[in-house]
Amino acid sequence: MKGLIIKDLMCLRKQRVTFCFTVLSVIVISVMFVLSAKFGNIASANQEMMAANGMSDIDIKNLSTIALILFMLLPIAMVGDVSTVIVADGKAGFANVSSILPISIKKRVLAKFITIISMFGIGVIIDLILSFVLSLLTDIISFREFFGIIIAMASIMFIYGALTIVFSYLLGYGKESYAQIVSILLIVFGVILINIGTIKETFILIGTNSGTGDINFFNDFMDFIKYRSYILLAIAVVVSVVSYIATVNIAKRKRGII
Repeated sequence: MKGLIIKDLMCLRKQRVTFCFTVLSVIVISVMFVLSAKFGNIASANQEMMAANGMSDIDIKNLSTIALILFMLLPIAMVGDVSTVIVADGKAGFANVSSILPISIKKRVLAKFITIISMFGIGVIIDLILSFVLSLLTDIISFREFFGIIIAMASIMFIYGALTIVFSYLLGYGKESYAQIVSILLIVFGVILINIGTIKETFILIGTNSGTGDINFFNDFMDFIKYRSYILLAIAVVVSVVSYIATVNIAKRKRGII
C-alpha cells in the first residue's frame, strides 16, 4: 500500500510545483495585505466605508477577513483536485496492473484516501504557520479565529474530495468532471438544506429592513466558521468514512476500476 501512495504522489508532481509557487505568492500577498490594512490604502478605504455606509467595525473586520482568507485558502484549494490522480491512473491503464497485485481492494481504495488526507494535511499545516505569522502583524483576526476558519474550509474541501472519489469510480473513467460537478451540487444542496430556516429569515429581513439581512447572515456565517468549525470537521470525518465504504463497494462490484 505504501507503493500505491507513492505512485499517487508522483502523479501529482506537476501539481506540487504549482503548489510551491502558489504558497510563495500567498505569503507575499498576505503580508502586503495585512500591512496595508493596518497602515496603508486598505486602512483608509475601510475608514471611508465606515463613514459613508454606516458599517460597523465588525462588518469591516469580517470583510477584511474574507479577503485575507481567500488568499490563504489557495494552498488548500490547490490540493483539492483529487481527480488528477484518478485521471492519471486511467490514462496509464493502472487498473489492469492493480488487479494482479497482492493488495486487496480495500487497501487500494484506502491508499487513495491516505494520499488525499496527506495532501490536505500539508496545505493545512502551511496555512496554520502562515496564519500564526499574520496574526502577529494584524489585529483584524486572531490566531484562534484563523485556526477555526482554516479547519472549516479544509473540512469543506475534504468533503468535496471524498465525494469526487466516490462519483469518479461510480461514473467511470473519463467522467471525472461530471463527478466534480455532482459533488459541488451535493455540498451546495446540503448547505441550503441545513440553513433553510436562516435563509428564509434573511430574505424576510432584506425585504423589510432595506437589506440588513444580508449583513446579518454574513456575520453569522463568519462566526460559525470561526468558532464552530469542529462541526464541519465532524461532518468531514463522517463523509470520508461513508465515502470510503461506498467506494470499496463500487470497486468490488465494478472489478478492474482500481
